[in-house]
Amino acid sequence: MIFEIVTTTIMGSIALKAHLSKTGASNDSQKLNKIFSLSGLNVKDGKQTITTQLLKKTHYSWGTEYKYRIPLGKSFDDYKAKFRTIEDGLNNKRQMIKLKDLKGLQLDKTLPDQLKELNRKKLGARKEVELSFDGLLCVRVYNEPLPKEVSFEVGTGWKVIAGQTREKNKKAFLDFETYPHVALGGATRYGKSNFLNSIIVSLLESNPEHVKFHLIDLKGGVELCDYERLNQTVSIAYETEEALEVLKGAYEDMRAVQQRLKKLGKKKVQDAGIKERHFIIIDEVGELNPEEAIGKDDKKLKEACQLYMSKIARLGAGLGFRQILATQYPTGDVIPRQCKQNSDAKICFRVQNATASRVVLDSEGAELLPQVKGRAIFQTADKRTIIQTPLLTSEAISKVIKQHDSGVSKRKDVSNIENEQTTNTATRGNSAIVEKTRFS
Repeated sequence: MIFEIVTTTIMGSIALKAHLSKTGASNDSQKLNKIFSLSGLNVKDGKQTITTQLLKKTHYSWGTEYKYRIPLGKSFDDYKAKFRTIEDGLNNKRQMIKLKDLKGLQLDKTLPDQLKELNRKKLGARKEVELSFDGLLCVRVYNEPLPKEVSFEVGTGWKVIAGQTREKNKKAFLDFETYPHVALGGATRYGKSNFLNSIIVSLLESNPEHVKFHLIDLKGGVELCDYERLNQTVSIAYETEEALEVLKGAYEDMRAVQQRLKKLGKKKVQDAGIKERHFIIIDEVGELNPEEAIGKDDKKLKEACQLYMSKIARLGAGLGFRQILATQYPTGDVIPRQCKQNSDAKICFRVQNATASRVVLDSEGAELLPQVKGRAIFQTADKRTIIQTPLLTSEAISKVIKQHDSGVSKRKDVSNIENEQTTNTATRGNSAIVEKTRFS
């Protein structure tokens, strides 16, 4: 009986393979060669055709990586322009059943139905493709797509969950003790603001006693206003003038920690046992670009903001100050160079073009991400990973806010700043008059 079942399985798989071969199905390597040829990616040199040459093929648990030599006369941009053609070509409905697919089958009378179901699943599956270039064209073909939605989870310590990787049940973590500063970008409505909220809520849940927030929301407060009254919020700003006060205050707090460490004879907060961590979060940092200032006064104001940001980026890591700079318009030099150079972690959601990708990541790739909310490239100094970032609900945000609501606004609004300056000026003026009268 067992012999008959095994024989049936083998013969069935052979028959299925023969059928798929007859209908034109083949492995991905052969498909890629065919796609390159039919989409004009090979080069004619007289009577000779120079093809995209496969140099290396490596199998992984998640799929297969192919390395190609690009023919002279073609560039990586030519292959990127054909990205959809390549991915769709690999996802035609002629899928091959492989031997490993048969391992989970039950050797009983339901085997024919199992084979039919397996074939149906293979036909319905969709592979995702990534293209990159490092001197060779790299084509990564993933057996299964990333999930389009990942639930929010609280991290541990100063780690927050960045998202789900392609390896099943494996998360990518953003560790602020390892990567203190982060550059974050992406086109509107692809998940950047949700990710900022995830960072804040995760830190509130894991370190409510030791986290401090210095928040700047230059979209008029629509993104970060929920955190205006938190016990953990030191200050919050919605306008450029207010932003300068928040940054100045954060810098002064940082210098105070620096003096404290100096007295203790320590180099960094970890050595001194200082548990507090300060997070300077700026949503839409592009609004502080001096090149887009209106008038001289506005330019000086924005230059001052960028000066404080650069100082925090250079000095803050060992002092427990972490800076997160986010922009939804990654064009030109919107992120100050000092800040970007000191941001070892970069996260970029889908953007419109390669230029925008380079602004955040210093390299292309984010423009090729699928149009899926929450899909992003997570890049550190030595690694680059595509992730699906967690989805945080408004109910989860509200729940955390209620737990830490101080009832007092921490906003550094312009009117208060102007009133303080007027009061201080008036006091200094009166003191001068009294002093003059006293010694006259």
